[in-house]
Amino acid sequence: MYSYLGVVVGFFTTALIMPKLMSQEQIGLINVLVAVSALYSQFSTLGFTNVTARLFSYFRDKDKNNNGFVFLAVAVGLIGFVISLVSFFILKPYIVESNIDKSPLLVQYIYYLIPLIFFRMFFLLLDTYNKMLFDATTGTFLSDLLYRIGNLVLLIAYFFHWIDFTQYVFGYVVILSFPAVYLAGLLIYRKQFNLKPKLEFIQPPLQKEMISLAVYGIIGGLSSVALTSIDKIMLNEFYNLSLTGAYSISFFFGSIILIPNRALGKISSTIIADAWKDDDLKKIDDIYYKSSINQLFAGLFLFILLVANLHNIFKILPPEYSGGEWVITLISLSNLLVASTGVSVQIISTSHKYKIQTYSLGVLILLTVAFYWLLIPLWGMNGAAMASLLSMALASGMRVFYLNWEMKLFPYRLNHLKCVAIGILAFAISYCIPVFDHYIIDLFIRCSAIGVVFVGLNYAFRISDDLNLMANKFLKYLRIIR
Repeated sequence: MYSYLGVVVGFFTTALIMPKLMSQEQIGLINVLVAVSALYSQFSTLGFTNVTARLFSYFRDKDKNNNGFVFLAVAVGLIGFVISLVSFFILKPYIVESNIDKSPLLVQYIYYLIPLIFFRMFFLLLDTYNKMLFDATTGTFLSDLLYRIGNLVLLIAYFFHWIDFTQYVFGYVVILSFPAVYLAGLLIYRKQFNLKPKLEFIQPPLQKEMISLAVYGIIGGLSSVALTSIDKIMLNEFYNLSLTGAYSISFFFGSIILIPNRALGKISSTIIADAWKDDDLKKIDDIYYKSSINQLFAGLFLFILLVANLHNIFKILPPEYSGGEWVITLISLSNLLVASTGVSVQIISTSHKYKIQTYSLGVLILLTVAFYWLLIPLWGMNGAAMASLLSMALASGMRVFYLNWEMKLFPYRLNHLKCVAIGILAFAISYCIPVFDHYIIDLFIRCSAIGVVFVGLNYAFRISDDLNLMANKFLKYLRIIR
């Protein structure tokens, strides 16, 4: 719910307001700051989020303050931040020199990266810890909804000229940093943030496992973030902030499809880790299938709505954003492929075969950079979207193949094919509807037709038990059925 409310707010801010209030260069600056700080903050955790997801269940002991786990997380984060800070100042002259002419805004605001890296790093550490305490909703609320509401408030202030762009960027950094502060305060209030060390608990076998997990976590975490961030960095490297800004707006629409996947990943990782601890493969297989079919349903529904309404989307956006149709289509398709694999990432990363996830991501990021390096100079932002599709398709295919080969787990059933067939039918029907002059009328009619056909047939053919359960509750509430 928080994720989708965040999408609604994000639609108003990213799709409707920002393109009309700001230049493409200004939007590009915001997205590059977010992308670069994401990479740095992920590295600054030094892979400890992987340690938390895999081993916290062994530290879990409420009466003993979880055996000093918070102290370890904070200590590792501070060490990682210092290393990142040193590398930032080493690379800063090159960043300034390469952007001084084509992207001067990035040079002007480069120091904002320092607080962004620090606070986003601590949010990653604390949010992972908080999820392992069976609270996945607070982090989602902070990162998916509250941050977007804060951005909306800033944009309203910018629209009425209460603040200028410099003050807007400062405020944006503050709202991106706030979740870490709030989460730390919440954990302190709950008496779950105790910095007292308990190093004697970490015996040599556990210490060895933690170091191994951290090393692989650095590689895996960086690779995962790079897959979603490096496109914007490389677009700025090959072109400028303006093209990056245009790409980022189109990219936003395609990224909507992956939101259920991220929310479900936060919820499921703790449950799957405990299932591995109990060697409950049947439970893992059940979660794998349900996550796959439910996310295929949600993702395919959103994909059809987006692709069928491309002409309406670009009526909403300013004329300078035209040409992003293929970006939306390709990014949406790549995210749909990822969504259809369900919680495959969580299954591998919390299992004893977690190293495979790291190896595959390491290879994948090399291929991804190669795709970007080859396709961005050829096709610009469409090349970046195509490179993203190729890399995501490879990653998804590798995970599904490995889980089937090594663990005899496979997410796809006949229901998946039925869902895709229903999706094709729904899109075909929407394609037959004539285009209306006013985009609001066109949106309403087209989306209604798609919704009735797609949701109705999925319900009739019982594609997802969870969907039918929710639908039956709603129909009973309306007294349509008993």
